[in-house]
Amino acid sequence: MPMLYYNRSTILLRLNCFFLLALTVNSSPPQDPIKCWSRNSNCTITNSYGIFPDRCECRAGDVAYPTTEEEIVKVVSAATRAKRKMKVVTRFSHSIPKLVCPDGEDGLIISTKYLNRTLKVDAAAMTMTVESGVTLRQLIGEAAKAGLALPHAPYWWGLTVGGMLGTGAHGSTLWGRGSSVHDYVVQMRIVSPGRSEDGCAKVRVLNESDNALDAAKVSLGVIGVISQVTFKLEPLFKRSITYIAKNDNDLGDEAISLGKQHEFADILWYPSQRKAIYRIDDRVSSNSPGNGLYDFIPFRSTPSLALDIIRVAEEKQESLGDTEGKCTGAKLLTSLLETVAYGLTNNGLGFTGYPIIGYHHHLQASGTCLDSLEDSMITACAWDPRVRGEFFHQTTFSIGLSSLKNFIQDVQKLVALDQKALCGVELYNGILMRYVKASSAHLSTDEDAVDFDITYYRSTDAMTPRLYEDFLEEIEQMAVFKYGALPHWGKNRHLAFNGAIRKYAKAEEFLKVKSAYDPFGLFSSVWTDQVLGLKGGLTLETEGCALEGLCVCSQDIHCAPSKGYLCRPGKVYLDARVCTRVT
Repeated sequence: MPMLYYNRSTILLRLNCFFLLALTVNSSPPQDPIKCWSRNSNCTITNSYGIFPDRCECRAGDVAYPTTEEEIVKVVSAATRAKRKMKVVTRFSHSIPKLVCPDGEDGLIISTKYLNRTLKVDAAAMTMTVESGVTLRQLIGEAAKAGLALPHAPYWWGLTVGGMLGTGAHGSTLWGRGSSVHDYVVQMRIVSPGRSEDGCAKVRVLNESDNALDAAKVSLGVIGVISQVTFKLEPLFKRSITYIAKNDNDLGDEAISLGKQHEFADILWYPSQRKAIYRIDDRVSSNSPGNGLYDFIPFRSTPSLALDIIRVAEEKQESLGDTEGKCTGAKLLTSLLETVAYGLTNNGLGFTGYPIIGYHHHLQASGTCLDSLEDSMITACAWDPRVRGEFFHQTTFSIGLSSLKNFIQDVQKLVALDQKALCGVELYNGILMRYVKASSAHLSTDEDAVDFDITYYRSTDAMTPRLYEDFLEEIEQMAVFKYGALPHWGKNRHLAFNGAIRKYAKAEEFLKVKSAYDPFGLFSSVWTDQVLGLKGGLTLETEGCALEGLCVCSQDIHCAPSKGYLCRPGKVYLDARVCTRVT
């Protein structure tokens, strides 16, 4: 999320930009993540942020755009005969890590851009079958037309069905079938490499009686191309939402109880302000009056000029070490977001007070910067790499409820050493805490947990550390190593994935399915093999590697000694090794 300036005139300018943002309705649409220099050949692939965690370019020999399952079969068959590496890419490619990169420069990219149809809606059985390129917005919109609802989903509606299942994307609940999109999958069709007698491609139809479905529901894209998915839905319903701000003294206890008391609860945590925003969110009768709408402000289009000014100011604060400015901006920004209810409105026009009551599909996700008419980049999604806008790291992990209170208290102890340490995180709207229910999927959590989503400044120069570099590194290492946190597969830096596969009790079962479906590893890459423990770890011990989360520092050179950042132990988690500014 954009940050604020730190003096009176720039704050006023930022507020003007903020309200201009709120009024803007169009923006330049996001670019296709695939670029080819010779029709559909000689291609590069990236994510929607324009860069991977290691900053390396990803190349491919060709791209295919199948429009039906039959065309997928032909593409996979031809590539299997040629023993070509393949990777599936979604329409917007929102995953931060390198899930979409084939090995070498001769691989094949299979885009689901045109696999975007709703195939069947069975209102009586409450099921819906769609192709894998259908976006979350399409999915919940088409379901609502039939009087149905997908109960839980991510908050950003630009994700695709295949992308959500590839990465275990989720909403927030401990109730019902679960918080993850894959918890509602009852059938899936996958095209994977086959033997010569199968025509070198095989279509597998998996349902709830197949053990392999629990592997395919969170697949990392390594077992084939998902062509069709059938979801079990529920009757459309209404929700009531109220945000309540409290001191975070009792966050460790309240975080556990909140998720058990309220079906759609989540928490925004502002550690430097010692404040938490609790989302009280439950189903109500469909007869309840209200037509609420959610249009999350950071997901709206933003004037590109405003993005540029904001980024320049943020870079200046970083270079000057202006922690006071960051903290002042964070308080103003969070206060403003509270005042406007984060983009919730009672009637689609304005916020008049809590509770916000409305139909589920109007409140569960948003992303109006995708409602785009090309305007020559006058406006854009805030993270669009074609403008000078947001550029950040994301560290996202799940902590089991049994360890939740201790982890929160450790973070609070760390922040107590310097109350300004996480103001920079609060400029990106703090730490989002979502509830994740235990799932049968092999690569999902087997314990009820809370997902922590932390977004923070990233320098355009890989060798430049950020303010309070050591605090964020310690939180990351504390979660991953001390508390055994599970990574969000679609986010994170390399560090979070290193050794992660050993934390999944059913990892071997997943690998058996992977080997059976793709015995030649054509949908795998060096990166996915490393993540799955089939090759060496992801650590890259090079100069400055700890600054980008490519390693845990063990030598000063892994930090930025020329800029005063040396490798030192953590302050609360003493086993951590972090880049600390030594003066």
